Amino acid sequence: MRRLLFAVLPLLALAGPARAEDRFFAYDPANDAARLMTRGITLRAERGLFGAVRAERLFSTVGAGSAGLVSDTLPDGTRGVLPDGSEESNVYRIEAEGNGAALGRVLCPGASTVWLVMGRIRPTRDLTIHAVGQGAGGQVLLCRTMAYHYRGEWAVPPGRPPTDPGAPPPL
Repeated sequence: MRRLLFAVLPLLALAGPARAEDRFFAYDPANDAARLMTRGITLRAERGLFGAVRAERLFSTVGAGSAGLVSDTLPDGTRGVLPDGSEESNVYRIEAEGNGAALGRVLCPGASTVWLVMGRIRPTRDLTIHAVGQGAGGQVLLCRTMAYHYRGEWAVPPGRPPTDPGAPPPL
């Protein structure tokens, strides 16, 4: 193992400084739940050093609202609330700050904590998001499943803070 590490380190040094980058992924609604709840979303995601993508913020494509997303896990044994055959496994808790609390109330009325369980964020791939909420009694329930069609991806424009996605790419 050490030999491999010592062999790879010089190659990484020659490759120059690697860094993560912020990207935006836009999606159009593909089912009634997505049209009713969000009418389209843009995700700000960080692409890591080895290509992994982690969602950081969800923006309403047609409105001014946004909510922070924190990588999380569902409470023990609650993956069973997802529909049979669902392969989505990336879990993000909606932060309560800003518009996050309002988004959580809309997606899962009465829930104290709301998670979004989604598939991998990849270019040209559609996305399914399950909204899962935990009620006051501690029970975890599937609130709704939203399907989205991939619309486009772009990098954070130079000089613009990564909190402002700008307009999604044209169709």
